[in-house]
Amino acid sequence: MSAPLTLLGGAALGMAAGSLLVPLTRRELAASVARSSSAAAPVTTAEAAPRVSTGHWIALAAVSGLLPAYVLHRVGWSIIALPPLLLLVGLVQLAYCDLTRRLLPKTLVYALSAAVIVSGVVIAGVTHEWQRLLVASVGAIAFFVLFFVINLMNPRWMAFGDVRLSLVVGFGLAWVSPVALLEGFFLANLLAAVVGFALIAARRAERGFAVPFGFYLALGAAVVLVTWS
Repeated sequence: MSAPLTLLGGAALGMAAGSLLVPLTRRELAASVARSSSAAAPVTTAEAAPRVSTGHWIALAAVSGLLPAYVLHRVGWSIIALPPLLLLVGLVQLAYCDLTRRLLPKTLVYALSAAVIVSGVVIAGVTHEWQRLLVASVGAIAFFVLFFVINLMNPRWMAFGDVRLSLVVGFGLAWVSPVALLEGFFLANLLAAVVGFALIAARRAERGFAVPFGFYLALGAAVVLVTWS
């Protein structure tokens, strides 16, 4: 397939997937807000439902299309690229949730994890990429354990929603390369530190404020996946 057709086809598929996921993202984010509300001031799912403006909807669909399109343009139509592509589309939605509400809906994280990991297992069975599957599985477990330990040490450093997300991010990055996993973790921490210090310097935040690390984890992983393509 020619490069322009690959680019356009990837953009169309990504934008379609991103557009279809926005209503699910809105519903699951509202459900997470309702569950996290205190008993003293309960909030129903309908009341908690965030408004996704037309501009945000278009932006989510556009980013969900542009990232997979660029990756497919670089690597071509390959079944081995499916787990990272699924991860990219899902991370766009989750990054939006964490940036706007500082929440990572469990249902979305679990659905993304299942889609990426199951696709990896199926692809390994079809293409006999067992070594790649083993590396991805070890990377996912190692990433999850690292985040879980940090959460145990101090939940303010790492919320458990980030721990859940770490499993699929670790799998998707390690599927590409173990080095990509290390780069993703480093870049996420670098972005969080730079933005945190900038907010403190601008007096937009105080020392010790909670950082929506899921957003930076998603952003760091996306940057690594796009550049590694």
